Amino acid sequence: MTQETTLQTVSRAVAVLRCFEGGALDLSLKELTDRMGLNKVTVLRLARTLVKEGLLVHDSRTSLYRMSFGCIGLARKLLARDGLSDCALPFMEEARKQTNETVCLIVREENDRVAIHTLPSFQSVRFVLEVGDRRPVYLGAGGQCLVSGLSEDQLAAILEQADDEADMRTFGTTGAESCRRLGLVRERGWAVGRGEWSSEAAGAAAPIHDSDGIIRGAISVVMPVTRATDEYMETCAQQAKAAAIKTTKELSRQYQ
Repeated sequence: MTQETTLQTVSRAVAVLRCFEGGALDLSLKELTDRMGLNKVTVLRLARTLVKEGLLVHDSRTSLYRMSFGCIGLARKLLARDGLSDCALPFMEEARKQTNETVCLIVREENDRVAIHTLPSFQSVRFVLEVGDRRPVYLGAGGQCLVSGLSEDQLAAILEQADDEADMRTFGTTGAESCRRLGLVRERGWAVGRGEWSSEAAGAAAPIHDSDGIIRGAISVVMPVTRATDEYMETCAQQAKAAAIKTTKELSRQYQ
């Protein structure tokens, strides 16, 4: 998307919200200004507007800003859209019980993959994807699953972009290599990946289909790369596949 087709004020407002790291931080106006790299008056106007719209809260006692619970209202129903999360949850819980690793539900939004539900591992050493975590769709086991059902034209467009991305160069993955791996996903019904979107993370995933055979999402078992032996990854992949198949069946049953 070119700069001419976007509104700078909207982009800046979104950038303000991202400064709060999903609600984990309370920030002063100076801290916001430093993070934004803009002048104080501009940031103050942006913050006041977001307070008025119910997306930020200004604490008059401490003079700190924080994200408002009003942000939840914007996304609450989105996470349960089309019943996918409800269908997948019991089977995700079973996969977590069997692997004791973090289990995530991931969907595709154009050229991105987004985590919409996460069940964190109970282990002291674990890797967790937060809800809303967004990565390029061509990275990781979950991404492989999400694009494995695309048409050749759609896939070519994504992989053409991928070859130009720094992420692909960083992790040594090319469009050609992605095509080879997609063949494996289609053949065995699961995918694995190590260190593609984080050098410390590995994952095994399987695609969820709707009644028409269209891929609706993927269930991914995520773990620290230190535990990701070939044998263990295949075990986790089989658990992800079992959960995805059961979710697929439940989706079909609900839409009969």
